Amino acid sequence: MSEAILKLEGIARDFYDGRELRRVLKKTDLEIYPAEFTVIAGPSGSGKTTLMTIIGLVLQPSEGTIYIGDKKVAAYSDTELANLRMRNFGFVFQQAELIPALSVVENLLIAAGVQGGSISSVLREKSLALLEGFGLKQYSHVKAQKLSTGQKQRVAIGRSLINDPKVLLCDEPTSALDSESSTIVLDTLKRLSKDSSRGVVMVTHDPRVFPYADRLIKLEDGGITYDSRNSTEGGTQ
Repeated sequence: MSEAILKLEGIARDFYDGRELRRVLKKTDLEIYPAEFTVIAGPSGSGKTTLMTIIGLVLQPSEGTIYIGDKKVAAYSDTELANLRMRNFGFVFQQAELIPALSVVENLLIAAGVQGGSISSVLREKSLALLEGFGLKQYSHVKAQKLSTGQKQRVAIGRSLINDPKVLLCDEPTSALDSESSTIVLDTLKRLSKDSSRGVVMVTHDPRVFPYADRLIKLEDGGITYDSRNSTEGGTQ
C-alpha cells in the first residue's frame, strides 16, 4: 500500500456549549491514502463534519497530532495553516458557492489566486482542461448564475482541483442534487480518486453514496464504529 498522505493520531475535539465542555469527537486514529475514495458516514451530530474540518486544517483539534506525509503539523500560525491548506487540500461543499456574476473559468482562476491582472496561458489552459474533463468546456465563458445546480457542482469540483491538491474534501456535495446530477458528480469523484497522487474524502449521511466508496467509515456519537478496511464494528481503529 502507498504511504499515507495524511495521518491523524489520537485526534479529539471538545466544544463548550455554554454550560459544559463536551467531547464531540473522541480520540481517533485515521490515515488517508492516495487513489482511494473514502466515505465518512453518520447521522447529524455524529462528528463527521468536525472530523473533516480537522482533516482539512480548518479546525484545530483539542488533542492529538496531525501529519501531512511525514511532517508534523503543530503550533502553526494562521498564515502557515492557510498556506498548507492551499497546497494540500481542495474543498467541495454542499452548495457550489460560485460567484454568480463571474464566468465559469473566472471562478476557477480566482481559486488559483488570480484576482485581476494578467493570467498566464498555462493557468488558463489548465482551467479549460479541467472544464473539458467535466464536460463543461463549452460553458467556460458563461456566467455561473446561468448553470444548472448539477453543472455548478461540477464547476466547484474543478475549482477545488486548480491547485493540484493532495486531498479532495467533499462535504455532502450531492445532497442538493437530483438523482441524475448526483450520479454524474459521484462518477466524477470516483474517477478523480483513481488519480494515484490524490485521495478523495467525502462526508455524507446518504447511503446511496456507499457503493462508490473504496473505503467506508461510519461514525456515531463522535467515534468510529465501522471501518471497511478492517471490517470492525463497535470500536475505533
